Amino acid sequence: METGIYWRRTLHSPYNQSVASPIDTAMFRPITPGIETVSSSLSMHRHRHLRPYATVVLAGRLDESAYAGRISATAGDVLIHPTLDCHANPWITAGLKIIRLDWSDTSGTGGLYRLDAIDEVARVAEKDVVEAKLLLELMLREKSAPSPARKNDWPDLLREDLTRNNRTDIARWAEVNGLARETVSRGFALAYGIAPSIFRAETRARAAWLRITRGSDCLCRIATDTGFADQAHMTRWVHRISGAPPAAWRVFPSDHNH
Repeated sequence: METGIYWRRTLHSPYNQSVASPIDTAMFRPITPGIETVSSSLSMHRHRHLRPYATVVLAGRLDESAYAGRISATAGDVLIHPTLDCHANPWITAGLKIIRLDWSDTSGTGGLYRLDAIDEVARVAEKDVVEAKLLLELMLREKSAPSPARKNDWPDLLREDLTRNNRTDIARWAEVNGLARETVSRGFALAYGIAPSIFRAETRARAAWLRITRGSDCLCRIATDTGFADQAHMTRWVHRISGAPPAAWRVFPSDHNH
């Protein structure tokens, strides 16, 4: 379970010598594996998920803006949401029918695939969501193709550059692409729900969190490698997107997600 888990212990770290720091996983939205149908159209503001999961669209349309980009998924599309993901759903149509499945841990920004045999996954999911996950994994390896549902306007090109290189200078990017800095900030915020500078900081923080929870490098080295001004700067952003400072995740790594 993600909701309501709080880890508490006295921590010792270079930036705070004795702090009781809970990992507040209540800030994350959990998913329930299985088939779901949405009765009326709706939209969802940006929200966070700690654990990775897959969404298979069986009917209707699901729009999403995430670290992986903006998509408009329809029947046959498969969305892989990575560990510590954050996205908005600006449009969900009435009658949307999806399968949600727990997924294996992934450090990337997610994926978008197209499958023809989604009915087979649905039949298995009605009986056993674990078997459905295994079947979907096999299908994605053997039968999937890239989905055409991903958008490719200039905000998405900027998103790609920020994801690939989180040191990208946004003012310079705007100049090279013939856009005013203010136009870039407003247009990106309309597309992704946050300013490009915030998106860049979040991708840095997520990259840092992945290294914090999966390795033993010193925190100051991780801060430098991931583009933060210093360790304190990284700590604030990791806390903001993960619910706890780096030292708390070092004491209680993300193993409890699986």
